[in-house]
Amino acid sequence: MAPMNHEDRIAAICARMAATGFDLIVGIHDGAHFIETPNPVMVLGQFKSVGPTAVVLDRSGEATLIVTPAWDVERAREISFDMTVGGADDVTEGMVDFLNKRAAREARIGIVGLSALPFHIADALLRALPNGLPADAIVFAPAATKTAEEIGCAREAVRIAERAYQHLLDYARPGMSEDQLAVETKCYTRELGAEDNFLLLCAGAHNRAVAPSNGRRLQANDIILAEITPSYRGQLAQICRTMVFGSASDQLVRKYQLVARAMDAGIRAAVPGVPISAICHAINEVLAAAGYGEYCRPPHIRRRGHGLGFACTEPGDVSLDNQTILKPGMLFMIHPNQYLPETGYLLCGEPVLMTEHGAELLSARTMALGEVKL
Repeated sequence: MAPMNHEDRIAAICARMAATGFDLIVGIHDGAHFIETPNPVMVLGQFKSVGPTAVVLDRSGEATLIVTPAWDVERAREISFDMTVGGADDVTEGMVDFLNKRAAREARIGIVGLSALPFHIADALLRALPNGLPADAIVFAPAATKTAEEIGCAREAVRIAERAYQHLLDYARPGMSEDQLAVETKCYTRELGAEDNFLLLCAGAHNRAVAPSNGRRLQANDIILAEITPSYRGQLAQICRTMVFGSASDQLVRKYQLVARAMDAGIRAAVPGVPISAICHAINEVLAAAGYGEYCRPPHIRRRGHGLGFACTEPGDVSLDNQTILKPGMLFMIHPNQYLPETGYLLCGEPVLMTEHGAELLSARTMALGEVKL
């Protein structure tokens, strides 16, 4: 089955509006893009904003984008050429002005993205639309499967991530700070076309978790952890990698192979029609059979992957309590990142696209313990 396009998605949202009696949908985002925060403006308008922005969609599929700051209108019109675009100094005031001009203040309005807004925007929005009703599911449910364009952007983001990982291996040297390595890696992904990179990178002899970089100097025999998460045209992808400064010990190789086997089990379990929790069960079974059942629950681990935004973060966390049913077109991470007492935290993770036959790995090179030559 071919992936949907953006017009298909909007049609599905409009059908849900009609079925639930909504005349208008107002999707609003504060412009603070975060890997785990869904963005209705991206879903409805395919626009990654620099400030608070709203989209007003009516049942016919006609959409208007209200951009702040106002000087960003020209860029918005180039990207969202099929929408009416207007600029404003305040997103709520701009949205209210638009509704007044449409004489639509008394329409039945659904609000999308309210729970993720900072208080000052949420408060102003609710004062302006006191009869507005939460309508997140109307927008985000049809966006749980990716469009052909989003899938293409995800593939490019993965390509960038893999090239950045190889650059990291080539660039890293003892005595270099974690910050220096992180900055170099992020700048390299920008050169390759990424607009951002949500990078976690840390190193140590025994890492308790993956964390943002700091000023610590890299040393021989360090284990380096990197979550490389570039965004390409608003679509995230991620790879999780573990490297060692020098030659890996036999114990580290064995323990990494265990985590990789758990990853394989999780990938095999990812088939259409099963809950996403099945992936987590499959990963945990491999680790528990090796004697690490205690480490398959908090505080050591809380999930085995997650959705990939920025638009929609469905199907959500790869966790035991997530009963979301897997469908072709869903895009998410599987990462059995795991703390083991002998080696510390190890990263191993790949982005996958659900197909009719199972999980397609988007990365070309997977599950290999990297070595940085001294």
